[in-house]
Amino acid sequence: MDRGEFAIIGTGEVPCGNYPERSEFETAYTVARAAIRDAGIDKDEIGAVVCAQHIMSNPNNDYNTEMVFGRLPEAIGAKGCRITCMTSSGGASSFSLRKTVEGILHSGETDTVLVVHAQRFSTFTPNEQAKYFSIAGSDVEWEVPYGMTYNALAAMVTQGYMAYTGTTIEQVASVCVACRKWAMLQPNAMFNKKEITVEKVLSSRMVAYPLTAFMCNVLADGGSAFVMTTAEKAKKVCDRPVYILGDASSYSHRTITRSKSRDLAKMGESMAPVAREAYEKAGLGPEDMDIYQVYGSYPALQLIVMDALGICEPGRSGALVESGETSPGGKYPVTTNGEALSFGHTGTGVGIALLVESVRQLQGKAGKAQVEGARFLVENTGGGAFMDCHFTILGNEIPH
Repeated sequence: MDRGEFAIIGTGEVPCGNYPERSEFETAYTVARAAIRDAGIDKDEIGAVVCAQHIMSNPNNDYNTEMVFGRLPEAIGAKGCRITCMTSSGGASSFSLRKTVEGILHSGETDTVLVVHAQRFSTFTPNEQAKYFSIAGSDVEWEVPYGMTYNALAAMVTQGYMAYTGTTIEQVASVCVACRKWAMLQPNAMFNKKEITVEKVLSSRMVAYPLTAFMCNVLADGGSAFVMTTAEKAKKVCDRPVYILGDASSYSHRTITRSKSRDLAKMGESMAPVAREAYEKAGLGPEDMDIYQVYGSYPALQLIVMDALGICEPGRSGALVESGETSPGGKYPVTTNGEALSFGHTGTGVGIALLVESVRQLQGKAGKAQVEGARFLVENTGGGAFMDCHFTILGNEIPH
């Protein structure tokens, strides 16, 4: 990929939360139409529709099969569509979807691709949800029999990071508060009307020491979409395209005991070279970023990724968040939609929602959450048991 070769020109999103009456298909249609309308193009210009996999899809209402077999382009009347496909990389799906789109665009089959995600967890009971996420991606011999959960994994990482860096539990809780402050500015966020404090976070029910209930993400129904095209077309049809300037990836492990870093407390040190590679490809550095969009799902993971991004001295990210500098109005805006902790965890869609928010910010369409004058940002995602990391540099101009 050449720097600035591709661009995102439109986005769509629905409110995130508990909406059992809103089907996955309705969500997909809604966000697809919104993204096409926002892009300012005709639906027949869509040459490919790429969907994110629905987690825990109901076999009696198989969204995944229907979407792969062309239900969406038919429903929205995209008569120029040539390709439909689906991909999933868990929480890292936003990255694999975008790379799939880049391949389609590079092939010349079409110059305009629609990417769609829709999720509905609320049709499943809390026990069904808990069972699914207690064993997803777990080793059937060494982890599943002993009740591994993602909350427990995140708790172990949190303990290690705090011990290694001296980060306090109050600073960890401050990440949740900062995410909530951003979510309060987002009309589609699941928790946009319930302010929290460090005290409330620390006094909430203990889940997996030291993680309390407010330090854990909440599953939600939601969906988002974006339209991606070539830079050549983007300049013709869009007033402010958002260009992909550089990216980098790394896969570490399947089970967390096999992490590249060998030390859960030092995961950020193995991510830092990946972030530097993304910066170098874009010809920019952390000092050029106006926003840092971090997908962690748990507060300590956000701090680890922040360390890797070079926002401040590694290990000092907790103090930076506690100071308020990553919250609205701060010098270093981080995760401006509140991500899984406050916007809502929509399965494979958390990273997609953060990417959509990134585009809104750079197009000046982020409403009350808008970071004034934003030109460049770094967006991060990852999946599984913190198995991989992906960094992408986006901008509303191409640096020379």
